[in-house]
Amino acid sequence: MEYPNNVRKVNLKGFSLPKPVKTPAYGRPRLLTHEEILDAAIEVGLETLTMKKLSTYLNVGTATLYQYFDSRKALMRAAAVHALTAVPLPEDIGQHWSVLAKDYVLGLQKILADNPTYMSAMSPSNFGFEVHFKLIEPFLSAMKSRNIAPMHAMRLFNQIGLIAYGGAVESIRQQEFEFQDETMDVVARRQFARLDPGDFPLMSEVMDQFTETPEQKTDSLIKAAFSAFAREIGEDEIPLLQEVF
Repeated sequence: MEYPNNVRKVNLKGFSLPKPVKTPAYGRPRLLTHEEILDAAIEVGLETLTMKKLSTYLNVGTATLYQYFDSRKALMRAAAVHALTAVPLPEDIGQHWSVLAKDYVLGLQKILADNPTYMSAMSPSNFGFEVHFKLIEPFLSAMKSRNIAPMHAMRLFNQIGLIAYGGAVESIRQQEFEFQDETMDVVARRQFARLDPGDFPLMSEVMDQFTETPEQKTDSLIKAAFSAFAREIGEDEIPLLQEVF
């Protein structure tokens, strides 16, 4: 190959370009907030929550989450408490204890029915009793202001919790039928009609009670529980039932 007279020939044999200097790679900056992580954990679902699933949902590495929470259990505990802070507890405006207690039942029942994950995921074995303490303390305080001792109030709250859980289960079952444009009453009676009544003579007598709505069943339990509690603290149960129902 011919080169112009003013261009020098350069022997490139053995010549190599300098290697580029590597820039240290750093992980993703800590752009997340604790609240964002906890909100995401609730959206993913505490029942099946894993650090891997949550990191994928947030589009970060698993190691990033461990910068905020030491373990999955610590994350679940924080998420459960965080979820509870968003729960609107019944307002205490000086109403009779039975009215306030019923508001607690219906409020808890709705929360659990709308968020079934809470029913199985919010167990003490997962993240301790902190969630329970934060929910119960305001109730005990409200009852104490009505001259109801904490010991009695705690027994009442135990009943409230059980009724709310049971009512939530019934509500969820009812919703499943509504998704199919039916009701539990219609489906139950249709299935019972296929059976031999002679095999279920007693059930034939109580189908109306068996197919009560979740609201009716909840009211029945509340009436029984509140009547017994009124007698326990020396109140007349008749005016109580008239005020609540």
